[in-house]
Amino acid sequence: MSVSLQEPVSVWQKYQTFKAQNPGKYARDIAAEFGISEAELPFARLGHDAVRLHDDARAILAALEAAGETKCICRNEYAVHEQTGSFTNQHLSGHAGLVLNPRALDLRLFMSQWASAFHLREKNERGERQSIQFFDRQGDAILKVYATPQTDMAAWETLAARFVAQDAQPLNIQPAEPQTYADTADHDRLEQEWRAMTNVHQFFGILKNHNLSRPQAFRLVSDDLARRVTNNALAQLLETVQRDGNEIMVFVGNRGCVQIFTGTLEKVAPMKGWLNVFNKAFTLHLREGDIAESWVTRKPTEDGHVTSLELFAKDGTQIAQLYGQRMEGQPEQAQWRAQLDALAAQGSAA
Repeated sequence: MSVSLQEPVSVWQKYQTFKAQNPGKYARDIAAEFGISEAELPFARLGHDAVRLHDDARAILAALEAAGETKCICRNEYAVHEQTGSFTNQHLSGHAGLVLNPRALDLRLFMSQWASAFHLREKNERGERQSIQFFDRQGDAILKVYATPQTDMAAWETLAARFVAQDAQPLNIQPAEPQTYADTADHDRLEQEWRAMTNVHQFFGILKNHNLSRPQAFRLVSDDLARRVTNNALAQLLETVQRDGNEIMVFVGNRGCVQIFTGTLEKVAPMKGWLNVFNKAFTLHLREGDIAESWVTRKPTEDGHVTSLELFAKDGTQIAQLYGQRMEGQPEQAQWRAQLDALAAQGSAA
């Protein structure tokens, strides 16, 4: 059953008034203020500063390669991941896709979740800001792609014109299906399968076989595989990594997309409840107060175990994951492992 939508005309009028009074408010916050999904905002702006695009997200993403540099924003309720880069090295077959540019634009795409797309032209104090924004069936933003001063605007405008939806259908916003997990699991079998892994990607299959969430699985295994740490672990880790200068990987995602940063951290700046990282081509904003669980996990691979810090909100949302930079076939950084071992030594038993 679809969620009822507010009348687009009234939303547009409310949006103009609210935006004039609150110029710094982000679309996600404005939608929440109005009691609508975020996708309903650009839908209400059709004919004003928004255009509906075809729902063929694969074709739009493929065409974005010609536009060169863009700035992509991937977020969930608790973290915002911004990365500048180009849509090169795309692999978009099947339900999953990749934009594979380590240390630049690096995306994991779950295409069955992509439902609608819009081209927006927004006026601001600097002139006009253009973006192409993708949303899922729940009306939540999957990925927002912004033009930068280095974007090939001729290619961008060609793309925007090419993919205009000639017969824009109404939005069909669907409520999210609640995820249910098993109440119990075979602890010994879970641990045996975990220890038998040869690749970190096998972990998804283990969770599926046992019908467990990640935190559930972490609680069931021994401390050498998953150990809960204090929720200020991320702040400590970011400061340590920035000081030590080793390369790490930061994953932030939602239903339809995970965006990955790889590199060193140039500036770490906690501010008003947010943990922030500011690099030239990467920015992270994460709401530290909403971290409800923090885990240091170790997963076996053919190259030795891989250590990560995984962060969860109270509602179970995975806020972010952090790994040490590692190429396939290489062992994990000794420095990264020591940094996370120090966190785990401070943690309490799960």
